[in-house]
Amino acid sequence: MREYLLYIKACGGSIPQVQTYVTPSFSVDRTFWQEREGCVLHVIGKTSSLALAFSLRAKVNGYLMEQVGKGRMLTEGYVKELRALAVSSVCEASSLYGREAVSVQDRLEQGWFSWEPIEVSVEVSYRGGKESRKWTGAQLGFLGGRELLRRSSSRVNLQEAVLSELLDGRALLWDEIETLLKKRGADAQDLLAILHSFVLANKAEWRPGIRLAVTKGWWRKQLELVCERCGSAGAKVEFTYCHTCEQGCAYCTACLGMGRSKCCTPYFLMDVGESLIRSADHLQNVARLEWAGKYSADQSRAAERARCFVVNPRPKLTEFLIWAV
Repeated sequence: MREYLLYIKACGGSIPQVQTYVTPSFSVDRTFWQEREGCVLHVIGKTSSLALAFSLRAKVNGYLMEQVGKGRMLTEGYVKELRALAVSSVCEASSLYGREAVSVQDRLEQGWFSWEPIEVSVEVSYRGGKESRKWTGAQLGFLGGRELLRRSSSRVNLQEAVLSELLDGRALLWDEIETLLKKRGADAQDLLAILHSFVLANKAEWRPGIRLAVTKGWWRKQLELVCERCGSAGAKVEFTYCHTCEQGCAYCTACLGMGRSKCCTPYFLMDVGESLIRSADHLQNVARLEWAGKYSADQSRAAERARCFVVNPRPKLTEFLIWAV
């Protein structure tokens, strides 16, 4: 069972910088930050539901921005507040899930979502290559786990180059990535660590297959579940008990034919990299779209709307989806 850890990265200086991250491999994150800057990583907790981890990340981020705006420093007491906020948010989401999941037969007495609070802070030193650990209570199994990703390893560097070229510009669920690599005969060792290193380096983005959020309705709070792949919500997202993450989960029925998009399934979006732009001539070929066929009436209407979207940009509207077969 894959687990996801939520932590806060705090960097010192005249203007403290605080960011929140979700990681499937904490050792990769430690190594990544150690190679770039000194910081303190405050671990909040872990769960096997990626959707829950991202939902808590949004909740913690909102609270952080509100308090930072008031000039509040990230003290130990403040971090304890954030850990308590995560626990209460899990309880709230679990209660709302139970209210909505009336059709799920496998009822869970201990709650629909699992969450393990972790009271640990790790100080990462830059340059010296040393780390000092500051323990505040819980015993950690995740700090051992996977070996640190060694950037000097030629094998790892080769894997990164191959994966980067294969995944350029693609948006795939985890199972689809594994299937693609098997078809291409690519080495998939340390796959999770390498893909996450792309995310940390801003070369890629990852999300849960189904996004989870607690929203305020006109009468009461409600649980909002949206498929990140096709955008479906409401009745098209089916509640279920998942034997993969062993807790409350959901999957999208609208795009089920393309593979099961779930709360615990990573949805990986890779940026278009330089592997697609090998020369100026190739760049021109990529940029020039020519087609000698003829649109149907619906295709023509969709193409015109897409053209209007590109030539008439609007603030805060950066995405345009064409639903097609």
